[in-house]
Parts: sequence; structure tokens; C-alpha cells
Amino acid sequence: MGDDLVVTGPTRPGLSPTLEAPAEAWETQNVGPLEGFAVMGLHGGAGATTIAALLGEGASDVGRAWPISQNPWTAKAWPIPVIAVARNDYSGLRAADTFVRSWANGQLTGSNLSALVLIDAGPRTSDARKKATKRLLRMVPRGTHLPWMDSWLDAPPEPARLPVRIKRIIKLLNAPAPTN
Repeated sequence: MGDDLVVTGPTRPGLSPTLEAPAEAWETQNVGPLEGFAVMGLHGGAGATTIAALLGEGASDVGRAWPISQNPWTAKAWPIPVIAVARNDYSGLRAADTFVRSWANGQLTGSNLSALVLIDAGPRTSDARKKATKRLLRMVPRGTHLPWMDSWLDAPPEPARLPVRIKRIIKLLNAPAPTN
């Protein structure tokens, strides 16, 4: 992504070029009353728990299903901002592609996609994975990429010791996504 911290794309389904809808619908779940951001992993080991911890108390790791929060007074969907997270390895990019196509085709309703975060799966990234990462990040309202952080294999990230780039990305993710 070069110097860009976040790239932007369509702010709601239907604004991007037509993408073939996935054969199977993305799983959804009622997460009950929820305030703040829902952080959703698109596959096992995506890094959603880490991203939720970096975002702070206003973020909840909700698992792998598209979260729908119910308004406790009306029992109708209460749209919450969702940050989807995946690794940029084969399985993560495949899951992110399926997710993005589901969202772009209007299959994910009841909440609002705020951002897609793709995290490097290793210290080196092939040109093909870089290209796929850039393509997917431009297909959602906000997309960002986190580099490989070897130190995170030994211990959870310390917010006070994060690289400046990651601190700035976390600050941007904590801001509401623009809507049309």
C-alpha cells in the first residue's frame, strides 16, 4: 500500500463493479446488544482477538459470523460497525474474497462494514499475495494492511510500544467510517 495507511472503496454494497455472489451465504449471528465495534475474524487465526485488543474497550471480538445486534427495545437489527480481519495467506485471502463478494452483493445486512484489515502471514509476502491484498482492500469502505510483527509471536502487543504506523492505523480504525 506504500505510504497509505488506509485505502477507501465503495461505502455500501452495490457501488462496486458486479462481483459474482458466493455459492454459500456467509454465516450470521445475533450478538445481542453491542456498543462499539464488532471485530470479526474471517477464518481461524485471522488476528481478530489481537485487533480487538489494540482497538481498546470499544471493540469486541465476535467470532467468524457476521454480527447482528438487536435493539433491546424494538428487537430490530441495530446496525453496528464491523471490522473484518484476515491473514494474507492462501486461506485468509480466499476467506476475504468470499466475504467481500458476500458484502458487495448485499448478502450481509443488519450491520455496517467499517473496514477490512489484512495482516501479513509471515515476514515475506509474495507479489501475488501483495496484489491480492491491494485488490481486496480497495473493494470495501476502508481497507488497511498490518505488517508482520515477529514480536507478537512471543507476547501480546503492547499498545505503548507499537510502531508509529500501527498506532496511526488503530486511531483511524477507531474513527467512524464515512457513509454515503
